[in-house]
Amino acid sequence: MDSATQILEIAERRMRQVGYNAVSYRDIAAEMGVKSASLHYHFPKKEDLGVALVRRYANNFRAHLAASTNGEVDPQTAIAAFVDICRHALTEQHLVCLCAVLGAEAPGLPHPVTIEVKNFFNDNIAWLAARYEALGFKGAIDHARTTLALLEGAMIISVVNDDITIFNAAVKSIQEKLT
Repeated sequence: MDSATQILEIAERRMRQVGYNAVSYRDIAAEMGVKSASLHYHFPKKEDLGVALVRRYANNFRAHLAASTNGEVDPQTAIAAFVDICRHALTEQHLVCLCAVLGAEAPGLPHPVTIEVKNFFNDNIAWLAARYEALGFKGAIDHARTTLALLEGAMIISVVNDDITIFNAAVKSIQEKLT
């Protein structure tokens, strides 16, 4: 793995655990066994790291979603695949969505990082809205916003309480809406 990728891997895990403002180049460099100046070569400012990190996270999320849906899936199954990606992060990685963590910190983030987080949420809302629209839901955008908010919030509350049943209850609510 090249240095830039290793930096992004460590930064993502750490930020998903403690947030943007609690992570320093010094922490990342120490984990890598290098001097923090090495990180500045790839990401001159922490803001540059944050932007690259959110873009990478969004691209990975989209790639997982595309792979899960194979492009030719009915809308209900596609929404279920979206939910499963969130569930995987929670149950397998024991982490919440990077953008949920950063979204909570938005007032204190550099503006370019906030824009990338906003883009992530807006892209996912648009994706979900298209599936709800295909299912014939009136107000598809509102259903999409509610679904995303419910999943992101349930992930956070489940992690805080170390209780997956909270997430599962949110998923049940979404599933009931689809039937």
